Amino acid sequence: MANNADVFAHKVRGGLAALVVAGLLAACGGDGSDVAATIPDPEPPVQPDPGPARNPAYLDAKAGDIIQVKIKELHPTQAAIGYDQVYYKLGRWQGDFDRGTWRADPVSQLDYLNRTVGKKFDDYCEDMGATARARKFQTIDEARQARLNAPESFACEEAFGTHADVLKTAVVGWDGDLYLTDGHHTFSALRGIADGGPELPVWVKVAANYSDVPTREAFWQRMIDERKAWLRDGDDRPITTDQLPSRVGMASDEEPGGMQEDAYRSLVYFTRDIGYASGGLPEFAEFQWASLLRARIAAGQLAPLSGYKTAAPAPLAAILAVSTLKADLSRAGATDSYAAAVREASLVMGALGDQDVVYDQLTASQLGRIQLVPDAASNSPTKTARDTLEELPRDDVKKDGTPRGAGKLWFSVNYRTCGKPAAGTCWGY
Repeated sequence: MANNADVFAHKVRGGLAALVVAGLLAACGGDGSDVAATIPDPEPPVQPDPGPARNPAYLDAKAGDIIQVKIKELHPTQAAIGYDQVYYKLGRWQGDFDRGTWRADPVSQLDYLNRTVGKKFDDYCEDMGATARARKFQTIDEARQARLNAPESFACEEAFGTHADVLKTAVVGWDGDLYLTDGHHTFSALRGIADGGPELPVWVKVAANYSDVPTREAFWQRMIDERKAWLRDGDDRPITTDQLPSRVGMASDEEPGGMQEDAYRSLVYFTRDIGYASGGLPEFAEFQWASLLRARIAAGQLAPLSGYKTAAPAPLAAILAVSTLKADLSRAGATDSYAAAVREASLVMGALGDQDVVYDQLTASQLGRIQLVPDAASNSPTKTARDTLEELPRDDVKKDGTPRGAGKLWFSVNYRTCGKPAAGTCWGY
């Protein structure tokens, strides 16, 4: 501790220095303001880094909450989708209002529009937890006027969000944004339809709120640990979370950030109700089935998709050639069409035992495998599977000339090849 003499000496030296400075200023005719101006202000205190801005809209959302959002607010937790699944929706939802097939038969034309354009509203009402459309279109003009982005132009049986069990799910992330854990294909199709798009309102159920997780890295690690993210690209190669797309929807030249195509994810979609049943499956189950099919191809136990006619430049007739299974499960019909690829994949899936592992300890039974049985009864899952396979490439006109529900492959392949249904295109009417 300094003694009194030291303190006194310090004060004297300070006082003398101040007198000297004051004297110099006086001699120069100044009052000291110029010198004071040259003395820098003290540095402001360092503020703590607040981190990136967080979206406050959903920070208080709880697991189980039903919320209305816009499609553009939903972030993918997977890199790829099956484009042909989305093409099926886009092909079916866009009927041709001026189709000449039933120009002289407005009853059949309205039936056709209810099966196509009407299906768009059926699906939207169902996926938004509102059951179904309140009623079918009563006139062609009513069908023309209905638009997803004009909710007053159509009605569902119940209010949106009524049935939480059917809603797609999302997690509130560390940044307050919403991350999809289910519904990438549904929202990609709605984003791609003319009366949908990124601003379309949709309803989702909150699966969890992880906004209390402190960092981006910790959030994604939790998502991975809980199997709420699928970090594989369109060719089933591993990726990092930095490589996830920024939006749902197919990639396009017009808008960056879209999702990649996984052709085997498309293939698995068409095996639904043939090779597997879709109810109550774990997240990303279809990708896990696709991984199994790729493994069988690598082992030489299944032909790759490149060995089948699934897209142009192959002719539409060749792509859509019928391929079936007889009652004894022997093969019939085309051997190299898209339906043939579905048939062979389904046979591989159906041959698995209940406890056979498909992917990462998940068994065939857990992933909904349908066991195909020779000479099964008419009301059995096997008979349903055989009928579903046969219907995949079916067109939309009955033998008597009236409309019917066409097969998923027919809509998908026509849309990919021909675009929106219209006369003069390759839709075939």
